[in-house]
Amino acid sequence: MSRKKGFKVKRSRRNLYKRRKSTGRKIFDGVLFVVILGALVFVGYSVASPLMKFFGGNGDNSSVSEPAWTPPESLPETSNDNSQANTSGNTSDNTSSNDTTKDNTSSDTPAEVTKAFATVAPDTALKSEDALTKFLATAKDSGYNTVVFTLKNTTGELLYKSSLKVVKDNTDVNKGTLTAAQIVKACKAADITPVAAITTLYDRKTPYLFDNAGYIITDGNWSWLDAAADNGGKPWTTPYSTDAVNYYADICDELAKAGFADIELENTIFPNFQSYDYSLLSKDLQSANRSEKLAALAEACAKKAKDAKATATVEIKADALLTMSATAYDGTAEIWSAKDKMADAGVLVTMDMSLLGTKLQTSADKTTTVEKDKVKAVNQIFTLVKETVGDKEISAGITGSANLTADEIKNCKTALEKLGFTDIRFE
Repeated sequence: MSRKKGFKVKRSRRNLYKRRKSTGRKIFDGVLFVVILGALVFVGYSVASPLMKFFGGNGDNSSVSEPAWTPPESLPETSNDNSQANTSGNTSDNTSSNDTTKDNTSSDTPAEVTKAFATVAPDTALKSEDALTKFLATAKDSGYNTVVFTLKNTTGELLYKSSLKVVKDNTDVNKGTLTAAQIVKACKAADITPVAAITTLYDRKTPYLFDNAGYIITDGNWSWLDAAADNGGKPWTTPYSTDAVNYYADICDELAKAGFADIELENTIFPNFQSYDYSLLSKDLQSANRSEKLAALAEACAKKAKDAKATATVEIKADALLTMSATAYDGTAEIWSAKDKMADAGVLVTMDMSLLGTKLQTSADKTTTVEKDKVKAVNQIFTLVKETVGDKEISAGITGSANLTADEIKNCKTALEKLGFTDIRFE
């Protein structure tokens, strides 16, 4: 608010002492005074109310008078983008748009607004163009500006119609009804940003597409399975396979060229091998730098995506990241130790809501109990995550969000924004 200018004082050199007035002049002056006084009273009643309203803030050139000041933390969250506007609380009825602008200067308001507020699409949304259109409309109405589509599942199936030569005519793998381009086109029509999610190494079909794409028992040259075949054991894909790495990179290239803004790389991990498994498999799997193979896969995918103006982002689970220094098997966090080898890949850290109330062994001598309150838990976990990743820019995700109400999603999103996250995904 600009400072008011001071009143100017006019100075006069006229003599303030006049001659004594005559009796007639006094009578005339008295009558004149009464007339003037009556006029002033009439005019005063006529204009007092408008003037009071004007200076009180209800005039044509003023906003509604401001309510009493309240602490910033009690004010509703506001935003400049559509996604937040649809999920934040309504402002008070007696607060004008100018007052909302003032709220945004509060110390509790994040410096940056959310760029991505994402939800995951169910597989049924990809059954037809009509099903996709209906789902996108619902997502938009719920305030989301980004949708994540699972386009390669843990079985190894592609849930979009791929044109890649290696799977084009393979109906056991190429299961999709819609092409990647059709999915992107529908998203653009709905003003939604499309993100693809693909499972990489936890993949049961790719070992059958390429020779040596799976883990091979060194003594006998037969495939390793994660359980006995009679118990439903399945093969996994190894990052040591050049053909498999190139295949995943080609999928990212196809999706990026179709217009997907980002490709999430999920399950970029080694199996949880036991001592007996290690005795059967290549000694390379016991190498201290085997995580570099995971990073090389992620980087190959990221470069292909980058060439098509998209990004590839590696998913790491928050509990795996926070406990990696105290556990023998790092799971999705193993790739983090080779993060310097994947300069072009982003990182998405996800917290599953099943962590509420559990204990995490964050170091050899420290255990952290996760809050049972959902919003407090999100704030707690991602505060620890930010301490762990340092200056590395990451995205934040909540999995198991189907168990959250709309208000809980809004409050979790607000908590993540206050921690500085600008890419927030609910899956």
